[in-house]
Amino acid sequence: MNRMRFAIAAAALAATPALVTTPAQASDLSLGPIAIQKIVAEQLFNVKGRWYMVDDGACFAYLDHPKTHLAEGRLVLNAHLTAKLGLKMGVACSGADLASNITISAKLAGKGSSLILDDIRFDRIDDSDTKQALQAIQSIAPNALPKSTSVDLLALAKDQAISAAGIPVTVSQFQILNTETRRDAVKITFDMSLKTP
Repeated sequence: MNRMRFAIAAAALAATPALVTTPAQASDLSLGPIAIQKIVAEQLFNVKGRWYMVDDGACFAYLDHPKTHLAEGRLVLNAHLTAKLGLKMGVACSGADLASNITISAKLAGKGSSLILDDIRFDRIDDSDTKQALQAIQSIAPNALPKSTSVDLLALAKDQAISAAGIPVTVSQFQILNTETRRDAVKITFDMSLKTP
């Protein structure tokens, strides 16, 4: 995360003189494997190291122990799934307890200031009972498990204290123009607006 924040801060500092004399121009930010792993772990697995895909009290499904990599234009996530899925009856969940190591993947896209994980799919499920249960859930209730989620990069950039010539500079706008998922990095082309007091 520090590498990504440093990259955003460096781009902001480089763009600061241009704010006075010329219109803003697009910049590129390459997020390597370490940055992608940190973003996913800190932003999605943000409840005691868990990413709750379903959180309906007694009925739930969450992932933990994330490990990411990039392949074939997608973000690939290996994790452990723990779930209690079924029919909620009062304060209990009448259903199956599930647990399995899984692999999911998603396409990365930009919208506004957010990095979108879209077209989320299960690519591998180690436990056959868990696989059958998830297939049944997806056929009965296709929207029960999320198909997309997002990370707001503007919120991450706003957390950074940036200074130019001793004057504090804040990021007021971060607009993603394009994303490209490569084997070694996610390239984000963006425009950014800055302001000072």
